[in-house]
Amino acid sequence: MENQNKNRIKIDIAGTHFTVLSAEGEDYTRKVADRLNEEITAVRRGAPGLSLSSAVMLASLNLCDNMTKAQDDADRLRMQVKEYLNDAARYRADFEEAVQENEKLRRDIEIYRKRLGDKGRGADPAPVSKAAKTAKTIRKSNAAEAEDEAFENISFISGDKK
Repeated sequence: MENQNKNRIKIDIAGTHFTVLSAEGEDYTRKVADRLNEEITAVRRGAPGLSLSSAVMLASLNLCDNMTKAQDDADRLRMQVKEYLNDAARYRADFEEAVQENEKLRRDIEIYRKRLGDKGRGADPAPVSKAAKTAKTIRKSNAAEAEDEAFENISFISGDKK
């Protein structure tokens, strides 16, 4: 039953024919086989007297080295993205705090103008800043939803497809 979702694909690796079962498509499986063949050919070109089994082992070692380096790079990128998301959250919180302070100061200005009575008449009311308007729009967004999206992006970057 497990094999029902798998594709039977005939490939050739270093002159040996294989039939493999793969959940991946035929094009992808052939691409992987071709990559292995290229690596084996490069190793044999570099050391012509090497046996096929030794060339396969060295090619496998080279590919594992490349894979390990790519995984390390992906881990570093994931950490960097996480740091950027944390920074963005801090900047957003700082922005919200500044907007709230701005709104409080604007209200204070209005109170002081009213206390001045006639002296303050004719003066324009304290304008609502563009940042305050933007903050109101931001507040309307669902912060939890934004956080969930950020973590989904991290999951996607790591290759997890849940």
